[in-house]
Amino acid sequence: MRSFIFFSFFWIGLPGLLLAQHVPSLVIVYSSSTGNTAQMAKAVAEGALAEGGVAVKLGSLAEITTKDLLQADAIVLGSPVYNANVDPRMQEFINTWPFEGRPLKDKLGAVFVSGGGISIGEELVMLNLIHSLLIHGLVVLGGEEPEAAFGASAITGEAPFDTGKLEELFLKKAHGLGKRVAVYLKASKS
Repeated sequence: MRSFIFFSFFWIGLPGLLLAQHVPSLVIVYSSSTGNTAQMAKAVAEGALAEGGVAVKLGSLAEITTKDLLQADAIVLGSPVYNANVDPRMQEFINTWPFEGRPLKDKLGAVFVSGGGISIGEELVMLNLIHSLLIHGLVVLGGEEPEAAFGASAITGEAPFDTGKLEELFLKKAHGLGKRVAVYLKASKS
């Protein structure tokens, strides 16, 4: 999937002059082998854009740079579950983040995951991602509902969720997470 930047701008008109307001931005970065985490990432982006007033950059690990992270006001991470662990590629990406001076401090952060079965480690992976965000000083948000307290998660490989298609329930959680991040991001930047 190619990296995309989405903008939702609003302008204030003054007599003979238009002034752009600062548009808060968020980066959604994910790793995905089967496409399930990528689908969740897209739903997070759609949720943020549905709220409006934010710029969203969505991309895989190969498409998002340290510069993107430094320029963003919020960072949302998505990982598949690998034996109850974060995808090693995502962890390697996190390990490259600048730490000296804590340049990511006070940005908003959130997480989402997809796993192949019930109780296969979704919450552990979300917590590990959250730990990484906290170490870098980010302020972490959970999802919209109690069932998404740590972020959005999806189950993909165990009945009744092994239909070959990501269930709408999980995409709704991801959408709600994106919307919540956008709401808090706009409030923190106003």
